[in-house]
Amino acid sequence: APQCTVTQSYPINLCDPYFGIYWGCNSGDLRVDLVSCTAPVDGATPYTVTGENVVTTTRDESQCAGIAADSSCQQDTETCTDSDPVTRIVDGIAVTQPCWAWSRSYSCAQFTEAQDCQTLVDTPGCKLVREDCLAGEPCRTWERVYDCPVPDQPANSNQFICDGDVYCIDGSCETIQREANDEFKDAVVALNAMNQARREFDPDNLTLFKGTRESCSSKVFGILNCCKGKGFPLIPGIQLLVALGCSREEMLLHQKDAQGLCAYVGTYCSSSFLGVCLTKRKVYCCFESKLSRILQEQGRQQLNKPWGKPKTEQCSGFTIDEFARLDLSRMDFSEVYAEFTDAARLPDELQATQEIQQKIEDYYARARQ
Repeated sequence: APQCTVTQSYPINLCDPYFGIYWGCNSGDLRVDLVSCTAPVDGATPYTVTGENVVTTTRDESQCAGIAADSSCQQDTETCTDSDPVTRIVDGIAVTQPCWAWSRSYSCAQFTEAQDCQTLVDTPGCKLVREDCLAGEPCRTWERVYDCPVPDQPANSNQFICDGDVYCIDGSCETIQREANDEFKDAVVALNAMNQARREFDPDNLTLFKGTRESCSSKVFGILNCCKGKGFPLIPGIQLLVALGCSREEMLLHQKDAQGLCAYVGTYCSSSFLGVCLTKRKVYCCFESKLSRILQEQGRQQLNKPWGKPKTEQCSGFTIDEFARLDLSRMDFSEVYAEFTDAARLPDELQATQEIQQKIEDYYARARQ
C-alpha cells in the first residue's frame, strides 16, 4: 500500500533439511518483510500498533496583517527577537525552532496635498496649458505645464537709414518718407530656412531638421534642479552643481535651451515610492539652430504631428514630403528676426549722412575745376 514502507527483510529457503530429512521443496528467492504503515490497510491485520505525536508549526502574523494589507505601507526589515532556547516543550512535546518571535518594521506614506506651482500661478501672463500624470494609480503626482511670456528684452537704440532716403543738393538735404516693407524679413527667413535645410539634410534617411534627444532630472519638491531652461539666465558655478549631483550633459542642455536651441517634449517620472514621484526627468529635442527649432515646433502643428511620449521620443526630422507640405508664411519667426537684421546692419545714420554730403561736395569741387 502507498502508506507502507519495508523496514526489515528476512530471506528464507524451504529446501533446507529439517531434522535431517528433506520434506520436499520449491526453489526460488523467498523472504519475509516487516512493513510499517502510517494508516490501516484494508484486509490486513497489524502485528503491532504504535502511536506518535506530530507537531505542525505555523507563524502567527495576525498582529502585522493590517499593516501588510495597507498599500501605502512597505516592509523594511524583519528581525528575530526570541531565539533562545531553540528547543522548547509544547504540550509535553519537544519542539525545535531557530526563531520563536519576530519584529517587522514598515514605512507608511501619509499623503498630504502640496504644490510648488504658486510662482507660475502668480506670474502675469502665465496660462495653464495641461496637466500630466507622473506617478500613481490613481494619480498622486501631477505636473502642470504653463505657457509664460519671455521677460522683455532691452530695446535696441540703433537707428538705420537706407540708400536713397536722403537727397542733398547744394548742402540742402531732404529726407524721403517711405513706408516700411514688412515682407523683407519674411523673405530673409525663408532663404535662411532653405539654406538651413540644405545643411541639415540627412541623405541616409532622407529627412530634414533632425534633432538630438537630451534630458535632465530634478527632484520633485526638492531644492536641486538641474533643469532651468529658456527664460532663465545661465547658471553660474557649474562645477558646484556638478558636485551636488547634476551632470555636465545636463548643464550643457541648460545652456542650449537658454539659447533657444531646444524644444520641450515632456516629463516622465524616473523614480517613485508608493505611487509618489520622487525624481522627474524632462526631455528636450535640441537642434543646430534656433530656426530649425522653430520649424520643428510650428511645423509639427501644421502637420498635426505632436511630439511622442517623453520616454520614447527620438527627435526625428521631417521627411521630404512633410517639409514640402509646410507653409512658411503661416509661421511666426519674430524670435529670429533680430539675428538676421543684426547680420545685415547698416552704418550709423549720422556717419552715412556725412559721407553722402562729402561725396556731393567733392563732386561739385571737381566740376568747378
